Amino acid sequence: MNSLLEKIKDKKLNIIIDCLTRENKELGIEDQFKIIQRKFNGYDISFLWLLCYPYEHAPFTKKYIDKSYQKFHQYLDSGFPKKISQKGKFNSHMWEMILCDLLSFSGELIPKSADGPDFLLKLKDNQEIQIEAVCPNESTDLELRSFRPVLSKEKPFYSGGGNIDDLERPILLRSLKGFDDTAKLNKYDTNKPLIIAINSCNTVGLISNDDYILRRMLFGLGNQTITKKSDDSFVNGLQYNPSLNKPGKKEFSVARFLSSDYSHVSGVIYTSQSPIGLVPDGYGWHNSGIFYAPNPNAKYKVDIDFPFFKRMICNAEIYEILDASKNFESSI
Repeated sequence: MNSLLEKIKDKKLNIIIDCLTRENKELGIEDQFKIIQRKFNGYDISFLWLLCYPYEHAPFTKKYIDKSYQKFHQYLDSGFPKKISQKGKFNSHMWEMILCDLLSFSGELIPKSADGPDFLLKLKDNQEIQIEAVCPNESTDLELRSFRPVLSKEKPFYSGGGNIDDLERPILLRSLKGFDDTAKLNKYDTNKPLIIAINSCNTVGLISNDDYILRRMLFGLGNQTITKKSDDSFVNGLQYNPSLNKPGKKEFSVARFLSSDYSHVSGVIYTSQSPIGLVPDGYGWHNSGIFYAPNPNAKYKVDIDFPFFKRMICNAEIYEILDASKNFESSI
């Protein structure tokens, strides 16, 4: 990450590179890291951990970030190196960096204006697609946050429970807010397609079911159902559940792609995986990877190939998830 660190211009960061060690007999890794957090309290925790802890894949990840920045810096925000290192900003900016690499396989990235969408992508037919990235933070309401494991000597195991609707509600609410807020921004060209790219990793406590979140948010489809027919055969389906509520609050509609208010959104890219886990051969690809769901009612339909994304097809005739056509191989 030398190129990035040079742009940040804080020489004290060089001192802490790979500094966490199990050879310290007085302090464990966690206690060593707490000291670093206090000394560098303006920096993002994930950024500091990547710098400090020499885990197995850290050298490759650092090199990937460095080369990605060198290749795609003209498509990223001005002042990107300092922004990605700031407290609470690492995941959102790392998500944008990963997207640059992924999108470069589907078209030509075009340098953006400061007041436009995050990315402009020109396809082979010269159609230009606007892409806006969003990485929602946790709710400020503690009761609306995901269950998280309690790791300590007294309580070493995760405890929690509930049905999928309860467990996924915090992630769904934050993802939906991220979608709504992004869709309503007044910075898009209304004559060009818009795709919203959501990464919900900040809101996930332990794990999340990405296809559930996506189909619930966009199409109002919930849990899988199995119905026994009169001939004793069974048919699989999905529960139609187009409403959502915060605990103790009134219901409100979801199913954004069934509403004409969002016909200007041509599709949604979605994942709950940490951007760090989406580097080539990262754990995020071995988990749920990334989904793309086109809007069947979009004003501007987009014929685009995202080779590394699973594809969710949902319309009046069919609900289907297609596997990605290729494993992610970086352009770097």
